[in-house]
Amino acid sequence: MVSIASGKSISTATPPPPIPTRNDKGAVILVDPYSTGCTIAQEIVRRGYVVVALWTIGFSEEMKTHIPASCASLKYFAEMTQVESLDETAKLLRELLEPMKIIACITGGEAGVDVADALSENMGLLTNGTEIPNRRDKKIQQELAKAAGMRSVRQAGGTKLEDVQRFLETEEYPIVLKPTESAGSDGVKLCHTYDEAKEHFELLMKSQMVNGGFCPAVLCQEFLRGKEYVVDHVSRNGIHKTVMLWVYDKRPANGSAFVYFGCVPVDPGSPEGRILIPYVRGVLDALGVRNGPSHGEVMITSDGPCLVEMNCRAHGGDGNWRPLCRALTGGYSQ
Repeated sequence: MVSIASGKSISTATPPPPIPTRNDKGAVILVDPYSTGCTIAQEIVRRGYVVVALWTIGFSEEMKTHIPASCASLKYFAEMTQVESLDETAKLLRELLEPMKIIACITGGEAGVDVADALSENMGLLTNGTEIPNRRDKKIQQELAKAAGMRSVRQAGGTKLEDVQRFLETEEYPIVLKPTESAGSDGVKLCHTYDEAKEHFELLMKSQMVNGGFCPAVLCQEFLRGKEYVVDHVSRNGIHKTVMLWVYDKRPANGSAFVYFGCVPVDPGSPEGRILIPYVRGVLDALGVRNGPSHGEVMITSDGPCLVEMNCRAHGGDGNWRPLCRALTGGYSQ
């Protein structure tokens, strides 16, 4: 299904931009643009390119409406839903945008990472490729970090309780259970007993994720004690540029152990920064992330930094961190 965006907008302080039209500068395909992805689309349009929103199969209709207020007047050249065949999806996009040159295919959110990697590779664009299948799988991330000789969490994962039974019986409690693929703290729970872990495992395997689709598998991990930091990068051809370093303010609230209250900037030249930045760049290399934004979450434990997860897309939160980021970096953000 292919449809031209309606251009519907609400009143803003400045006149809304015109509906984008074909131009000589080129087009960008943005896969599942929601939250911060909308701000990325807005910036691409501001620079004179046209943007096609490509929605992945099964992506939540509700999440398509997750548009920051700052992007209320955003208009796409077109919106298209992915079809089953990657080749056919690429063909439809080329036909839609002809004669414009497609210059990039990037993810606009967590759910779009795998398709953006595969489609950009298929279309011969700058890409992270598919040599590492499903690099957003949190279990695979830890295995790759460990194989590269980096501190990683003790873990077990699977689709059946027996896959993780031994880990649940032998690991020190509390332990963390989470979907292998999710965004934010979706489905993450700190479990204090075997029975609580078993119950949450079974619940996750029957649950739908916030971005759409059912939980593919459950990951059970050691509980890391320490401060959790965020290291945001943008990479090109394997060169990683650190954009921002933050420390999370997460606290228990509303029956959950991990609730975001905010994040506070950290000086990259601080002792923490000198530890975290090289570690995160090593993780990016291990995961084969050579191009695009990334949002790495790392805990500094008593025995050094340890990966929580690597999100192979821009920092979320509707992009509400951008003004502060730009103020601190001389105008730069992801």
